[in-house]
Amino acid sequence: MAGAKAKTINLLLYEGNLGGVISIEDSSWNSGELYSAPRESVDELLDTDACKKYGVYLLLSQDMVYVGQASDLAKRVGQHKIGKDWWESVAILTTKDDSLTHSDIDYLESYLIDKAKSVGRLDCDNKNKGNKPKVDKFREVYLGQYLEEALFLLQLIGINVFNDTKTVKVGSLIKTLDVKTKLAIGKRAKADALSFLSEKGILLKNSNTTYAVKTDGKDECCANPQTSLLDKEWDIILNNNLDMELVLLHVPAKTFSLKKDDKAGLAVRTDKPELIDLRINLKTLTEKRGGLDFSKYVVKKIKY
Repeated sequence: MAGAKAKTINLLLYEGNLGGVISIEDSSWNSGELYSAPRESVDELLDTDACKKYGVYLLLSQDMVYVGQASDLAKRVGQHKIGKDWWESVAILTTKDDSLTHSDIDYLESYLIDKAKSVGRLDCDNKNKGNKPKVDKFREVYLGQYLEEALFLLQLIGINVFNDTKTVKVGSLIKTLDVKTKLAIGKRAKADALSFLSEKGILLKNSNTTYAVKTDGKDECCANPQTSLLDKEWDIILNNNLDMELVLLHVPAKTFSLKKDDKAGLAVRTDKPELIDLRINLKTLTEKRGGLDFSKYVVKKIKY
């Protein structure tokens, strides 16, 4: 341990597991703050304090990243829910005291775009190189330290899009877990579920697939998919991580409609009517709020 510098990392799991919204602080990071969430939990992330500050956001898949910045992160990330369908999770880099300035986030965005491009992970839509950084030499040192710690924490939770795959240390905290273990704890749930099913010869389109993990203490899976999925061939993956089983459902286009008055249908969230409030019971495979039967759409149940 000679020469090692100890640090304390605080990890807040908003949904009680690694598959939901995560907030991370680091004793070596001054006021820095990192938030992460899978796409299906992005609305919960947008409701946190993180999105009321200046910061940089990352739209992520297993091997690609789009880097952006905003002073209104909730609005900007919300726009990408509709505009881009390839990303599986989002990360936000900001500060607890909202101390980043416009110049700061210009610098951070530009650096991360260059770094992702250098390792071939930058999304093709990220043609914008970021605004030209305008920070003095003292602020540049501070931001360099901020980035060093941010990249460390991103790798710690399994986000390696800024690393050369030849040099990534497989010993990072989450990267060491195999797919089955990550499914069991809910980490990066949708991406790992799709990967696991692909290995079994089942290929699903990410943008048409809804993923939901079993709610702690209940026999149900909850998710908030876009209402537009009702008009498409809709795949649903239910992860019963208590029994270590994936339940795959395929719902043909226009099978269900939204609930109106007393008619049967799927309910929407009262605060976000563009999202379905989906709650499927794992034992009966009926939808809690609309009473609809999903059991007839089961394609396969796969143990992991």
